Amino acid sequence: MEGFGSYGFPESHAASFAALVYASAWIKCHYPDAFAAALLNSQPMGFYAPAQIVIDAKNHGVTVLPIDINFSMWDNTLEKRFSKYHNLRLGFRQVKDIRESDMQALIAGRHSNYKNIIELCDAGVSVSPWRN
Repeated sequence: MEGFGSYGFPESHAASFAALVYASAWIKCHYPDAFAAALLNSQPMGFYAPAQIVIDAKNHGVTVLPIDINFSMWDNTLEKRFSKYHNLRLGFRQVKDIRESDMQALIAGRHSNYKNIIELCDAGVSVSPWRN
């Protein structure tokens, strides 16, 4: 009994981890679009880089749409499906050094499609990559 006592925690931990792995594998197998979106929205996690997640989603039949000033939200989202899976629209959170508050202002002012940078400035969106 004394020998098992030192392994009691690792075994219970392993059982809990196995349940999480099984559930994650099932979701990835049946819903790779939602799985990829959830992983990307949970970054940084330290396991996989966003580029690896996107490549894996594409390899599993998910159409990945680029960041678009007129359609992207802060988070990565699922859009209408045209194939077996929903399209995965990359969100502004994937852009390095961009402020969520700036992008929320852009989204809020997006009553029609932005056609040029002047329309962004008129909407009060900060378009400068340099911060003071």
